Amino acid sequence: MQKKALLVVVLLVLALVACAGCTIHSPPPQPTPVPTTVPTTELTTVPTTIATTAPTPTPTRSTIPEPTQEMPPQWPLSISVEKAGTYSMTVITHLDGGKGLYSVLKLTSRVTQPDGTVTEKSLDRPKMGDVIEIEGSKGADRVEVIVLTTSGDEYKIIDQQLQYKSRQ
Repeated sequence: MQKKALLVVVLLVLALVACAGCTIHSPPPQPTPVPTTVPTTELTTVPTTIATTAPTPTPTRSTIPEPTQEMPPQWPLSISVEKAGTYSMTVITHLDGGKGLYSVLKLTSRVTQPDGTVTEKSLDRPKMGDVIEIEGSKGADRVEVIVLTTSGDEYKIIDQQLQYKSRQ
């Protein structure tokens, strides 16, 4: 009898834990009403509204690196970034490992090109050896690497410019 009660309690706890992570939602963007006039047969106009969704502009970011943060000393983490090679525009973020690997929930790499275009890719629960590849430019691209830990803290551990490698 005690085994059945224990099993019911464990299943209930697991169900509550599974539901807890799925309850936070951001509201969808609301359509913006646009007033228009519709002609009628009596040559009078009747204002009506038609719902449209306004395009969301892509924010542009600076290409100048900012100060970075360090992971806590008990969670060392090794990450390297580079352009793939001569004549390549691909920016590669490589997770080399470290004790802090087990505390990483999400690894995000963000590349800002000289024209302000921003491309961002993330890995959930990354493993040692994981790679993020983002197409860069023939200029100096700003690369930011952000780590989200299991404690909910975010650390921007890399923020630097990578130059396009060409043969001189």
